[in-house]
Amino acid sequence: MILIQASEKALSFNGDSQTALYLVNDLRESYQANGMDMPKMLSDFVFNIEVALQNAGVLDEWFEVVKA
Repeated sequence: MILIQASEKALSFNGDSQTALYLVNDLRESYQANGMDMPKMLSDFVFNIEVALQNAGVLDEWFEVVKA
C-alpha cells in the first residue's frame, strides 16, 4: 500500500493511492459530466493529489497510471 498526502488551503488528503485515484477521477468526472468548471481551490487540491501520486510512482509525467 502506498500512502499519499496532499493539501490545499483547508482541504487535505491522507490515505492510500487507490483511494486517491478514485477521488481524483470521481471529482473530475462529476464536474465534466455536469459541464461545470471545478472551483480553483478544488482544482488545485486535485492537482496536488496527482502530483503526490506522481512522486509516489503511481502516475507518470502525463498523469497516466503506472501502478495502483
